Amino acid sequence: MTAAVLSLACEVASAPQIPAPVATAAPETCAPAEAVEFTWAVEPVPGDISRGVACVLGEVIADGGALAVPLVCAEPEGAQARTLAIQATPPPPTAALRAGLAVRLWVVEATDGAGAVGHFMRLETATGGLLIAAAQAGTLLAPDGADPWLPFVLTAAGGGCMSEETACGSQERSAIDLRRAGGRPKILHDASFAAVGDRGEAQLWLAAAIVGDAACVGVSGAQYGLGLMAAR
Repeated sequence: MTAAVLSLACEVASAPQIPAPVATAAPETCAPAEAVEFTWAVEPVPGDISRGVACVLGEVIADGGALAVPLVCAEPEGAQARTLAIQATPPPPTAALRAGLAVRLWVVEATDGAGAVGHFMRLETATGGLLIAAAQAGTLLAPDGADPWLPFVLTAAGGGCMSEETACGSQERSAIDLRRAGGRPKILHDASFAAVGDRGEAQLWLAAAIVGDAACVGVSGAQYGLGLMAAR
């Protein structure tokens, strides 16, 4: 009986080991977009705000993801009360927006070389420190080269997502490369949110970073929607 068991054990041990079938993995697509939103508006809508209009911050009102930033600005026709309204998911920080703070506001609506209209905004301290910056455009810089993101540098980056064919042509979720002097580059993909800078000094909402055919994403071949805010 013992000899029979040993004989069977030897046969099993010496039998060839056949690997289990391995399914061929399909090419990975990008992870599903998360709930990231950043929209903004200046009310009443300015006919023309020159870059660097001096303003004073009022008491900020926060309600979940909605933020109302009251401003009194020294415009050519006299003091003008305006409100910078922001809607963001995740909710925006308010620590850097202190009532009575002297600030500068610029709002740009401009057409780039491809004929696409872009909207840019920056609210900064009187000494140039970032408070809020945002864009809804086919480029990351205003057509005249004005950079709303300082002290950060934002450039387009390849997203690595699979191109999607739609009724208007192809489009692809893309990404941006965010850098700051002395810091490591950070790649952020479409529909992402991240703390950036020194120990999370700012927060970035990349609500949209899409590239593709002009019929799908606009004549610039790209569409960006993003906001950047100081967190402290």
